[in-house]
Amino acid sequence: MPLSQVTVKAPATTANLGPGFDVFGLALQQPTDKITLTLIPEGIKIVVSGLSAATSATAPEKSPAGVVANHMLQEFSLKAGVKIEIERRIFPSVGLGSSAASAAAVAYGLNHMFNLKLDNHELIRLAAKGEVASAGSEHADNVSAAICGDFIIVKSYKPLEIVNLKSPPNMEVSIAFPHMATPANKTKKARSVVPKLVSTDKLVHNVGKAAAMASGFATGDVDLIGKSMLDAVVEPARAFLVPGYQQVRENALRAGACGVAISGAGPAMIAIVNKNKADAAKIADAMKEGFESAGFEATAFATRPGGGVSLMEME
Repeated sequence: MPLSQVTVKAPATTANLGPGFDVFGLALQQPTDKITLTLIPEGIKIVVSGLSAATSATAPEKSPAGVVANHMLQEFSLKAGVKIEIERRIFPSVGLGSSAASAAAVAYGLNHMFNLKLDNHELIRLAAKGEVASAGSEHADNVSAAICGDFIIVKSYKPLEIVNLKSPPNMEVSIAFPHMATPANKTKKARSVVPKLVSTDKLVHNVGKAAAMASGFATGDVDLIGKSMLDAVVEPARAFLVPGYQQVRENALRAGACGVAISGAGPAMIAIVNKNKADAAKIADAMKEGFESAGFEATAFATRPGGGVSLMEME
């Protein structure tokens, strides 16, 4: 018999980290969303509370959570419905993986509710389907980090293969984002400006930086991770979408950040910090000032790499 209710905690995530477009992802300790799944006789019902609840999609076909739930109910012939209650504490539409958190939580929660015995690989495959609702395509960087925790590398999409590495214990993350209106299809727009053709020198640059970053995680070298956050392909094309981009970047580096990049599709920006050398909270404040210099109020905070989705309650 399936469980009647499960509650899952899902983390915010950041993707790309500079040179790793659609390949690198990192789970964050804070903020997190709380998602409760309740068994109902049929159908899918979505209720959203918390941040931007009034403007959140609740139609199952337009919600990442609803898309994943519908797919799993059909794929595994589950003769039931589910009510999905999302308590949103991850700032939506800023590049911190809010949609991925919902998608990952539903995949993880239904796996427990119906005792499907799915491994992380299968959960990622299913959760990635939810990204179609927000990004227009199945990309696995955010959902992989949300499920596995810490740093992930999407080694391959076909077949789906993920490498999961622990983050260095002295690594912290500073985050800031401007208070600005973003379109409902913000991620799709950000993906539309990605260059279709790449010169050999830019290819070599990004491969080198991405390889160095992976090496930094493997060896626990925070400074190497930060210094590798330099993208010659995607970020230069997206920078105009982030007001104050250059000032935020300069402020973070001046305050002691190891490296800076746009978080996912933005407009949030992240800085990697070696806590033995700099204060992540002060760097976040410096980034906030960068956005304010462009005429925007901003939110800033410091956090650490964190774990993946986890079960809070079940009955």
